[in-house]
Amino acid sequence: MKSKKMKDEIKRSFFTYAIVVVTVIFFIYLLLLSIVFRLTVIEPNEANHEHVLADVESGFAAYSNGMEELVNASSTIHTFLETGEQASEAYKILYDFRNHQSLHANFLLLNDDEEVVATSFYSGTEEEARNGVALNALTHKLEGAGVVGTRLTSPLRDVHHRSSYVFSAAIGGEEGLLGYLFYFLDLQSFPDQHYVYVTDLFENVIFSNYSYGLTTLGKLDVNRKGNWITHDGDMFYKTQTTLSKQGIQIITMTPISIYRLLVLYGVLTMMISSIAILLVVWFVAPKIVAKSLQPFDGLVALMASKKKYSHLDHEPNYEEVEIIYEEYRSRVSEVERLLDENQIIMEKKRISELKHLEAKFNPHFLFNVLEMIKYELMADPQSASDMVVKTATLMRYNANFGQTLVPLGEDIRYLNDYFSLQKMRYGKRLHYEMTFIPESILDEASIPKLLIQPLIENAIKHNIHKTHSLSIEVTIKTDGDLLTIEIKDNGMGLAKEKVEEIKAIYLGEKEASEQTGLHTVHQLIQLLYGDDYGLMMHSQVEEGTIMTITLPLQKG
Repeated sequence: MKSKKMKDEIKRSFFTYAIVVVTVIFFIYLLLLSIVFRLTVIEPNEANHEHVLADVESGFAAYSNGMEELVNASSTIHTFLETGEQASEAYKILYDFRNHQSLHANFLLLNDDEEVVATSFYSGTEEEARNGVALNALTHKLEGAGVVGTRLTSPLRDVHHRSSYVFSAAIGGEEGLLGYLFYFLDLQSFPDQHYVYVTDLFENVIFSNYSYGLTTLGKLDVNRKGNWITHDGDMFYKTQTTLSKQGIQIITMTPISIYRLLVLYGVLTMMISSIAILLVVWFVAPKIVAKSLQPFDGLVALMASKKKYSHLDHEPNYEEVEIIYEEYRSRVSEVERLLDENQIIMEKKRISELKHLEAKFNPHFLFNVLEMIKYELMADPQSASDMVVKTATLMRYNANFGQTLVPLGEDIRYLNDYFSLQKMRYGKRLHYEMTFIPESILDEASIPKLLIQPLIENAIKHNIHKTHSLSIEVTIKTDGDLLTIEIKDNGMGLAKEKVEEIKAIYLGEKEASEQTGLHTVHQLIQLLYGDDYGLMMHSQVEEGTIMTITLPLQKG
């Protein structure tokens, strides 16, 4: 393999990281720009659109439904049209209805001869309104048609108002047509930062706050396919909703040409800056590296000229290099110490495993199993045969000292045999359940051999004679890079003081003849994996005990 020069590698690293940094900055710029665009364009556009939509939809519905009630249920208006009486009451009803609407309008009430009998227009305007509406075909279509909303072909204007949309309804009495009622909607005001258009389904504009995109005939002439549209070189973000029931469309467009320039100029600036940064790194990095590595080059030359560890006594000339020397001396000493300690650890592991095995498969358990086999031989030879096979399997598994780590599935099969023998011994007084999350860990994970059995034996030994029915639940699951084994029983539990005493024993803080199994388990785990792993205990009186083993997840 061809060797590399550190200087070239550092120079290449400088350049690579410069590219990465520039790329990250570029993407952050685009991300921030998109966030700003959403906060300043999309969300305000949609919020304004929803506001206009709600106002227009509710306003149109209010006029349509309200006028239906006025023309059909108002006896005052009927009397006024028939006899001319109750004029003030009729005016009050018409004004009150208008004043309670969110969309302002002017009304016009005609009799059956299409003469103005009541209006809110200024003098002279009502005649223009009558000529603009009554003399066209609209009045002939109103009878029996209910309330009709229509866009005016020519907007109606007076001193303070401009109307492009009218709600119309014919008023009928018992003897026939009495007249016509019209409400002319005033031009509505919308926020200036958005282009808002309210049109009918044929693109005829009813309301708008800008004349942009309108033809001389009052139609909206903008290609509105998609949310991003372009018209006459300008770009917009558009939101559109169609209200089929009312036969209208609401369009909100927000100019975004400035953002197109920001993106263009921003990308151009980023590209120029990136090229400048990369050129500076390419030409300056070698000088920086050479200057920075000058003391290190001297150190390398010094170390290469010495044999074995005699160079450790050399006093370096530079403070930075002195730090390297000190660290190097420390590492060499650490390696020597670890070599010695490793021998001690291996011996402790071997002794710990022997004690562990001895604590698990004790003579009392074997004696009890042999006694059961003796009686089963006379009562049920097949059952006795199964017991012999299981016992032999356990003996063989316990006696195999050549392997510390075993597949989890293999250890679980051993546990199942162990539970089976204990079940034969205690019958219905003992129940157990094993759960694996996920099931695949049985084939994937490895654990120290005989790690779980001592905790099972502990639970049985200290609880089986104190409770009518003992249940033991074994749950093994993964949690990220951890493997957690939980053994839970429903025994008598322990007081807090007793729990602390047992913890002190298995943590090695206190010597005692009891609880050697827990101590062995905890010590074995820490010898194999370090102080971050081990055994935890939680117990409450009359609620049972939970023992938890935490290991690194090892696959294979």
